[in-house]
Amino acid sequence: MTESGDAFVTTPDGREPANSEPKDRYARTDAVTCGTLGEELDSLSGIVTAPGACPEGTDVVEITTPCEDGEYTLDALWVQRVQEDGTYDDAEQLSDDQCVTPADIAAQARREFKSMKIAAPEATVQGNPPMVVNVHYPAYTSAAPLDRTVTLLGVPVVLRAEPTEYTWDFDDPYSSTGSTLTTTSPGRPWHEGDATPDESWVGHTYSQLGTPGKDAGTGVDGKGNVYRAGVAVTLTTTWQGRFRVQGTSDWTDISGTISTTSTTDPTTVTEARTRLVCEDLEGDATC
Repeated sequence: MTESGDAFVTTPDGREPANSEPKDRYARTDAVTCGTLGEELDSLSGIVTAPGACPEGTDVVEITTPCEDGEYTLDALWVQRVQEDGTYDDAEQLSDDQCVTPADIAAQARREFKSMKIAAPEATVQGNPPMVVNVHYPAYTSAAPLDRTVTLLGVPVVLRAEPTEYTWDFDDPYSSTGSTLTTTSPGRPWHEGDATPDESWVGHTYSQLGTPGKDAGTGVDGKGNVYRAGVAVTLTTTWQGRFRVQGTSDWTDISGTISTTSTTDPTTVTEARTRLVCEDLEGDATC
């Protein structure tokens, strides 16, 4: 911390700033003081001496601040200020070591959480297109907790973004049960051997398609089948933040949430029309 740096670079035209606005450099490391050798040093607890950094007759004394259980050491704050010639001055200590608690870290953790880049998880509505009215289609997402390790106030911290709520918009303005569903479950896909999905599954049943020629997206094909095209489902995932000091197991909630949005590819919903036929599955006439 006592070596001088250089905020300028040498070019064919002379010395120029390394960047447009050199800034003071801040860092955190142990608090030190210059103490006289002898009884004064002996009276300090938890000290480590580093000879040579202080005036003759004194030594650098690193002072360790004792912290209680549940508290964590925050190293002293130092600064190297930019001088008029663009070089950096020797380090200057701005504060002593301190003891901090999760409550002290909370504000920093919230700022880090808000800046986390969370990829929107994939949203899936299970079923082969076109979808058919009066069939319950399962919906599910791949959302999973996301951890990130950062250093806050000099303390290593694990940040966690955890999906806690899912809001599905099934793009169904004509449904009698509503177009949206909010749940704390990510849903699950149907597998061979499972019971037929019903209203107990995260998903949706399209019951109405609108009026052809009147409602946007609703039409009739050449066989007289009513359909609605361009149906896209949107999932909004709400993420709750938590943090813990690395090496501990106690999590602290972060106030506020963030959200991501996922959208499925557009598909078509159509009617399943019944038709009377006079042949069975073997091709034999029955009427």
